[in-house]
Parts: sequence; C-alpha cells; structure tokens
Amino acid sequence: MTCPACIQSSERPHCGAYRFQCLECCARLVLSAYPSKPHAAGMLAAIERFPGNPGRARVLESVRLGLEKRRSATPRSNKA
Repeated sequence: MTCPACIQSSERPHCGAYRFQCLECCARLVLSAYPSKPHAAGMLAAIERFPGNPGRARVLESVRLGLEKRRSATPRSNKA
C-alpha cells in the first residue's frame, strides 16, 4: 500500500512530504541528499528517532537499489 506522502510526492515530486514509517519515503529522503554523505547520515539519524521506522538496514538497501536504478537510467556518453 502506498502512503499519503508517496502519493503526494508522485503528483508533485518536489513537495517535501515524507512519512518516516514508510520505507519508500525514507529511501526517497536519503536519496535526496545524494551525493552528500554527511547530509544522508543526518537524515538516517532523523529517521531512526521516529517510532515505527523501517530500520536502517532496510532503508540503506532501498537506497542502494535506488542508486542502481538511477545509474542504469543515466545515458552513457560515447566518448572514449
């Protein structure tokens, strides 16, 4: 099931709505900090403070998958 913040984000990508109990929202928040590792670490710490969060390991796995997806969607240059 998609949470209200995910629905809002799909309709307005820069809305800034996140629900820290939702894995997709947590991954989206951490990915928004990429490539700044200090900012991403701060966001992970904020997520961990909320009751019912999906857990650091699950969030990091989702972030890893999101980064792989971004890399595969990026067109590659033909320059050698």
